[in-house]
Formats: sequence, C-alpha cells, structure tokens
Amino acid sequence: MHPSYILGLGLAALFAGEAIVLAPDWRSRVRAARGWRLFGALAILAALITPYGVDGLLLPFKLTDMSFTSAILMEWQSPNFQRVEPLELWLTLLLFAGLTLGWRLPPIRIGVVLLLLHMALKHAHYAELVGFVAPLVLAPALAPQLRVRSGDSPAAPIDRGMAELAKPANATGIALAGAVLLAVSTAGLHGVVIRPTVAAPERALAVAAAHHVEGPVLNDYGFGGYLMLRGIKPFVDGRFLPYGDAFVRRFFRAMQVPSDRLPRLLSEYGITWTLLSPTYPAVMLLDHLPGWRRLYADDIAVVHVRDDQAVAR
Repeated sequence: MHPSYILGLGLAALFAGEAIVLAPDWRSRVRAARGWRLFGALAILAALITPYGVDGLLLPFKLTDMSFTSAILMEWQSPNFQRVEPLELWLTLLLFAGLTLGWRLPPIRIGVVLLLLHMALKHAHYAELVGFVAPLVLAPALAPQLRVRSGDSPAAPIDRGMAELAKPANATGIALAGAVLLAVSTAGLHGVVIRPTVAAPERALAVAAAHHVEGPVLNDYGFGGYLMLRGIKPFVDGRFLPYGDAFVRRFFRAMQVPSDRLPRLLSEYGITWTLLSPTYPAVMLLDHLPGWRRLYADDIAVVHVRDDQAVAR
C-alpha cells in the first residue's frame, strides 16, 4: 500500500543506465544490460504482489495527484524551515563539503541526489529518503577521494573500528544475532496487547456503546484504523486511495466548510452518529443542525447522534 516502493524501481533504472554507460566496452555493456534487465523484471514482479495488481504501479502517481494530499496531510506539504529541520542540516553539510573539500560526483549520482532533494523539498514525506539513500549513493564515489586526502597518515581508531564492523559476519555471528533477535522478540511479544499509537477515542466509543448507539458512523479519517480495531466499519480511514479522490475531497469539504454539504452527506449515507475531532468546523454545525444533538465530548473526539436514535439522555 505504501507508495515509496516506486522509488526503488526508479533508482534501479538509473543505476542500470549508469552501469551500461560506464562499461569499458560493448561486451561489458551487453552483460550489464542483461544483468540489470533480469533484476528489473524481478523487481517489477515483486511490486505487482499487491491487491491492486498492475494498477499498483500507478498507485504512487495517483496518490500524489490527489487534490487533498498537500492541503490536508502534513507529510505531503513542503518542509517548514521556520522550525528545526534535519534536512536543513543535511543540506548545509553537503554544501560545506562540496564547496570547501571539492567533492566531485559522477553525473548520474548527482542526478539521483538532486532528484531526492527535489522530492524532499516538495513533500516532507520524502526527507527520510534523502538521509537513507543519498549516503549510499555518494559513498562509492567519495571513498577514493577521501582515501587520497588522507594519504599515508595512520587510520584513526574510529576508522579501524568501522572497518572491523564492515567485515561480513561469520556463521557464528549470524547464529548469535539470530538467537538474540528471537529471544528479544519472544520476550517483547509475550502477552502483548495491540494498542493504537496515537490518541484514540476510547472514552467516546465507550459512551456510545453504553448508550447503544448503532448504525453507520461518520468518523474523523484519523479514527478509521481504531474503529476497525474495535470491529466498527468506518466511513473513511487513512488509506484514502480506495475511496477515490472525489469521495475524499467531498468528505473534507463537508468537514471544513459550513454549508449544506454535511447535511447532504449525512442524509445520503444514512448516518446515525458521528465521531469527529473537536477541531473540525463540522462539529459546531452539528451542534445547531436540526435532528442532531451532542452526546459526548472530550479533547480527542465529539459524538453526535440523531434524535431518532434510542439513546438515554
């Protein structure tokens, strides 16, 4: 479901092009092309193992084209440099090293880094990819330059330590790491209870259940996962794409804009109760909407019910 896998396919295509272009002769180019062609085919087949099938390859592009993503979701907005951003520190260090130490990179590697930076500056969602992928892209090209600068000076203790850690693990090390991982996982998962990782409307749902509130619910999109965890079918949840752009756009407009959109949505889908964040303007509209009344409210969620619900006052 997550769209970032498409970046791996794109990077594979760029690295394949680099391998073919930099090959010393025609025979080496053909051999590189065959190897990358096999890898690319297997990678695409792996990416197709999703509920969407072939349409899954178009999923990331559909998601970025949705009209609500940058307006509603913080991670799809540009980074806010009015506060401390790791991306700003990363850019500063990169510019300092490039301008003072004279780092030089192959054109395709520069293109990959610039592509990652463009994505991260457009959507904060991609900032982590810069931190994970860019060092791996830069390292092979920078290693010879750093080695030349160090000359014949003895290696620092930290360099020797890193060199030891970089050696492949032997069978004993792999077995020991596996045993430790198994033991920690077993201890950590013993008697574990699945709980939400964000603020959940537990009290609101408890009150709704105590008053026997039933029927279709209009919920905050952030509460969708918790409702499913509790066995309640949500109106919308954070997956977004299966609902379609038009449906999600209509939902958010009904939540944000005081108009007749919300009453029409409630009527069309036969909504009998709502579970919304108190920050939505729709909550205030429901307080004054004929046929609806507030049942419960706290800092996390507000519950409204229809007057024809059999709810104890």
